[in-house]
Amino acid sequence: MSRLLAEPLPVRLVWCEGEPEALRIGAMRLAIAEVVRRWRVDAEWWNSGPDRDYLTLRTVDGQLMDVYGDRRSGEWFLQRLMD
Repeated sequence: MSRLLAEPLPVRLVWCEGEPEALRIGAMRLAIAEVVRRWRVDAEWWNSGPDRDYLTLRTVDGQLMDVYGDRRSGEWFLQRLMD
């Protein structure tokens, strides 16, 4: 089961040698065990459509989540939590 957030939640990724090491949501820090999947959405580039990098992450405690980075602003957001 997965839960798509009504409004994506701003997060911060902590990187180590080009790979995400942790995810920060406010003061909470979640260590990342692995990147399960990566994909890019570059829709309607001629019309300022979304330009995002998506990651499915597994935390060390087993939680799965989808985050995306806006390639224009550099900001990251939590979009979905999965059981």
